[in-house]
Amino acid sequence: MSRRLRQSPTVPGAGKHVGLLWRLIRTACILSLGCIPDLALATTSAQSGLRLLWSSNLPGIPQFCYESEPAVIYMQYDAQRKTTSIFKGSLNGEEHLLATVSGNADVRSLSCSQDGRTIVAYDFFQQMLFVLRDTQLATYRLPRFHSFTRVGRYSFLSPDGRIITLPEKPILVSGPDLMADIAVFPHERHNVFFMERHVYVDDARVIQRFVPAHDGWIKDGGEIRLPKDFSSTEIVRCGDREVASLVGVETSRYVALGDGSGAQDWLAQIGVRKLFRRYNVPFLINGDYGICAFPLLDHRRWRTTLGIARIDRTGVRTFSLPYPEFEVSNDNVSFSKDGCYLLLQGTWSGGEVSGNTHLLAVQVPECSR
Repeated sequence: MSRRLRQSPTVPGAGKHVGLLWRLIRTACILSLGCIPDLALATTSAQSGLRLLWSSNLPGIPQFCYESEPAVIYMQYDAQRKTTSIFKGSLNGEEHLLATVSGNADVRSLSCSQDGRTIVAYDFFQQMLFVLRDTQLATYRLPRFHSFTRVGRYSFLSPDGRIITLPEKPILVSGPDLMADIAVFPHERHNVFFMERHVYVDDARVIQRFVPAHDGWIKDGGEIRLPKDFSSTEIVRCGDREVASLVGVETSRYVALGDGSGAQDWLAQIGVRKLFRRYNVPFLINGDYGICAFPLLDHRRWRTTLGIARIDRTGVRTFSLPYPEFEVSNDNVSFSKDGCYLLLQGTWSGGEVSGNTHLLAVQVPECSR
């Protein structure tokens, strides 16, 4: 079953008017010499810009989930039928139904493996677990209630789809026993972050690294002590490095795991710290597939985004937006596997484009098709 996404149309001529507006503002800035730095990113769209493919009002927190052709998954609850459907949206705006489950599923729990084959989600009350593998759907019941809090992108399901965090083994209710091939990482109310070959656990004092062993999990390496009143909200792989986002009461800190005390700060070396000084410090650095991203936030207007920064094996790169400003609604800023598509949630200022979810194409030579 497929249908077209409920795409939000752009205002006719909006791109032309926005471009004219930027030229007028830039001229005024040059004459006054008062705002050239803030406009530097927005006036380089020809070199490193983003082109809007589609916008739509989608429920929950959509995310990239595919094997080869980029696609986005999300869930939608039907109050009349009391069911939740899992959809996949393609680059051309087509919407495909993947599965339908009973009840109201928890949109925060929707997780997908990097190969796009395994998708998991809880029901709203965290008592039922849904596992979708390719076209097969299995439903499980948890023996007892537990409070679910998903912190990072891979805090629930591992990138390869073979490990999941649960308080205990669930009981099969219907469908094939897909959990037979998925190991359970013991849930102890700590922040868990799965990587490709290991897992980090934040126990509110230190971050510890574990690797799988024959009889469970064993510690691997030393502990990373957390600053006072800080906790990890995300740990992602950025190129060949793993970056932890630490959030405190009023600010965020970032550290490249593995940097020794005497080593040069990798984030400073590639230019990320410089962007933090030029723009407001983001809440966290998000990412997947080894590509990380964060919004370039205006110092004066909280959550107003002037551009996007991307971190990968080549270092850090900034991108301009197709319209002047964007107000992010959450921290789900992510690129596709090849780095050629960007997924954002939020609203464009000025009303040029409606909708809360936006898929954009990266305008660089290596992404031309």
